[in-house]
Amino acid sequence: MKFMDRADFPIWRTAFSGLLAMLAALGVARFGFAPLIPALTTAHWVSAPAAFDLGTLNLFGYLIGAAMARHRRLVIPVRAGIIGLMALTTLSMLACAINLGFWWFAPWRLISGITGGLLMVLMGQAVVARAPAAKRGVVGGLTFAGMGSGLTLSGFLIPFLLRAGLPAAWLALGGICGLATLIVILILPPERMPPAPPVPASMRARPGRAVLWLSIAYGLCAIGFVPYILFWSNFIALGLGRGVAAGSAYAALMGVAAALGPPLAGRMADRFGFGPTLAACYLLMALSVALPLGFTGPAALAVSSVGAGAIAMATVILTSGRVAELVPPSAVAASWGAATLAYSITQAAAAAGFSFLFRETGSYAPLFGIAALALLGASFLTFRTAREALAVA
Repeated sequence: MKFMDRADFPIWRTAFSGLLAMLAALGVARFGFAPLIPALTTAHWVSAPAAFDLGTLNLFGYLIGAAMARHRRLVIPVRAGIIGLMALTTLSMLACAINLGFWWFAPWRLISGITGGLLMVLMGQAVVARAPAAKRGVVGGLTFAGMGSGLTLSGFLIPFLLRAGLPAAWLALGGICGLATLIVILILPPERMPPAPPVPASMRARPGRAVLWLSIAYGLCAIGFVPYILFWSNFIALGLGRGVAAGSAYAALMGVAAALGPPLAGRMADRFGFGPTLAACYLLMALSVALPLGFTGPAALAVSSVGAGAIAMATVILTSGRVAELVPPSAVAASWGAATLAYSITQAAAAAGFSFLFRETGSYAPLFGIAALALLGASFLTFRTAREALAVA
């Protein structure tokens, strides 16, 4: 089988457009915020607790976007929706270059979260559900690699951009989002998409229960990744006293891993199956997240950054691909939207809870401990789901 037939061009162009959308809305607008937190606090734009609250607001925005995407009355055209949401993300980043205090930043961070949640569900509908079954992993992996690519780009650029000041850094990040939007305008195919491939009946065993367990596990994964979204750079820069540059460097390393994780996981899933690959990934991520509890040397921090970054992003394509295996094509958008909503709810709740816990204790250890336990639970539930499906099939 050829890697790419001429008939597959529209889905590959859409997948690359999805990569750019994920790069802007999640890789830069969400994950790029964490490396900025130490600079925001040291420059006295906002206090440290307020900076974490802004990160939490972004996650609540993601929850709102995911909930909106599941609403049956909300019909979003693929091309217009992707371009419009990316443009709004760009505006939200550019607006943050103006320092008017917490209440100016708050609505813009909320808006960027909403666009991210909407785009995440839209990508599952536009790309993963319509990819040929044999290429679903690699096509979806390309799309969701955008999150890690944006995180990598932000992590590498932010230390240099900050030399010109925080306004310049925000403007540059907004410019990246704007450039991605312009490219998508040029390459995204028209509304007409290839029909979704059929799903074998044997792979739709007990979809209701299976999707429920998958959604719960995906939500637990969100808890496992929150310490890295909000606290990782600050933990290294200030908690360990390594400095802002070190915090950004480890964030960039996590971003490199996050960019490579989805394509690699997609290929593994095409070979070994989405369910078993996802369960194994949750277990490996739990070990990576627990590592800083006992080891904080450079090697341990690097392993933790790589493990958490690669697998957290890989779970997106693995969960969406598993959902596409379990339900008919017509139900993929609703089921993937439900999983995304579960992720966003637990992520927002964990962000608020972790911010409160850190404010009360001043310690990072409970955050990593809770996150690791959540990921162990996710691995157990995913193994259970895969076993039930096999038993019925």
